[in-house]
Amino acid sequence: MKKHMCCAISFLLFLTFGCAHRQLPNIVYNPAIYPPGYYPILAEKDGLKIAAARFSAGQDIYADPAKLPNNETVLPLNIIEAGIMSIRLIVWNDTGHEILIDPDQIIGIAESIFYRPYSSREAIELVINSRVFKEALKGSRVGPMVRSILGGKVIIGSLKGLAEAGAGGAVKGVSGAVMEPAHAYEKALIQLITREYGNLAFKHQTLFPGYITDGLLFFPSQVGITEILIQAYDLNRKEPIPLYINMSLSY
Repeated sequence: MKKHMCCAISFLLFLTFGCAHRQLPNIVYNPAIYPPGYYPILAEKDGLKIAAARFSAGQDIYADPAKLPNNETVLPLNIIEAGIMSIRLIVWNDTGHEILIDPDQIIGIAESIFYRPYSSREAIELVINSRVFKEALKGSRVGPMVRSILGGKVIIGSLKGLAEAGAGGAVKGVSGAVMEPAHAYEKALIQLITREYGNLAFKHQTLFPGYITDGLLFFPSQVGITEILIQAYDLNRKEPIPLYINMSLSY
């Protein structure tokens, strides 16, 4: 079983500007998984506990869930406006049994209508083909742009030592962050989003007793998902464990 968030994740991508090579900033994720009681959105049945943390402009999806959102946060790209609501599920298996969790058996509910989550590929295509993605590329700094999509901390220090590429390359703004024109880093951003969303997506897996896992689900943002149904399966008892998570609860 592949564990998510067990260590900091860093990816380096390189983009060619004539003869010069550039890398996007490293992304480092908060590896902490807090106790179940820390999460305002939590469901439990027969020892199976599942928490949900949804993406919002003022709340890092990986941050301390007890922190209040910063409602003044402005993102270069708000993926909600691109049609995607990212929801992180955190699962604790205290049932004493092996539990199967399949993202194909997870459903978002809005006004009695059921929605299956998008695959990571579908979510990627919706984001990169959206109007807000194209608008955000125009004059946006690389660091905040990547952070707004992925929710990690950008290590600006990783940009030190990059070679200058002339008028078509990068220049430094007043904050010291590297500035890239849209045509220069769009391809690298798409590659980064593809890798990150693919790796962080919630996977089909068997969870052994005492194990913890987490991952991202991608639902349509425009429909107003108010509840999530997770149909887990107890492999020892050979019976389903349905859990309903109330997404209407606020932080």
